[in-house]
Amino acid sequence: MRLSLNLLLLTVSLLFAQKNDDVFIDGVAATVGDHLILKSDVAQLVNMAAIQQRLNPAVDMDRLLSLQDEIVRSIIDQKIILEMAALDSIEVEDKEVDRALDQQIDMFVSQAGSEEKAEEMLGQSIKSFRREYWVEMRDRLITERYQQTLINKVSVSREDVNQFFNTYKDSLPNFPSTVRLRHILIPVTPGEESKNKAHDELVGIREKILDGEAFGTMASLLRIPHY
Repeated sequence: MRLSLNLLLLTVSLLFAQKNDDVFIDGVAATVGDHLILKSDVAQLVNMAAIQQRLNPAVDMDRLLSLQDEIVRSIIDQKIILEMAALDSIEVEDKEVDRALDQQIDMFVSQAGSEEKAEEMLGQSIKSFRREYWVEMRDRLITERYQQTLINKVSVSREDVNQFFNTYKDSLPNFPSTVRLRHILIPVTPGEESKNKAHDELVGIREKILDGEAFGTMASLLRIPHY
């Protein structure tokens, strides 16, 4: 197990190395505004994702390379959103970051089986991981909060929906109408008094509907006995 984990850590590090380099040296994977995306940070995220997905570098190298590309693109997208969030003064409190980081670590320890195994998989102590990952967690929370503010500003009217449908109806897939019904049938033999009461109530409802009351409104007022 230890050999496999060490091989994974070494493999993730070498993903960024040049073909002729004998030693991996940290560098910048990308820049977005004032934000630097370090290769070591990407390698750490790839390592975490690979462990969670139980990837074996001996047989899953193509998936590791694809995972690396996905994570780099995801971080770039996040940094772009961070630039936009800064313009809108979106912030999060330190205690929110601490709470979210605690939840992340608890989940990782639970997946690993113990804190010792989690540290072995991470290749560092939980304390060290917490210190290094704190800023990443803060940026993630700011990103999520900014995205939520954008979603809250979205307003869609019925006219918007109709316009969208009329524009794209030829390309929209057909969804078959399905209905699932369940009922419980309990035979009841009503007495004469109950029959008369129900009859009078239904007659009254009918008269109100004929006088102009909405059928749906009257139906909602109909009292259905429970047995």
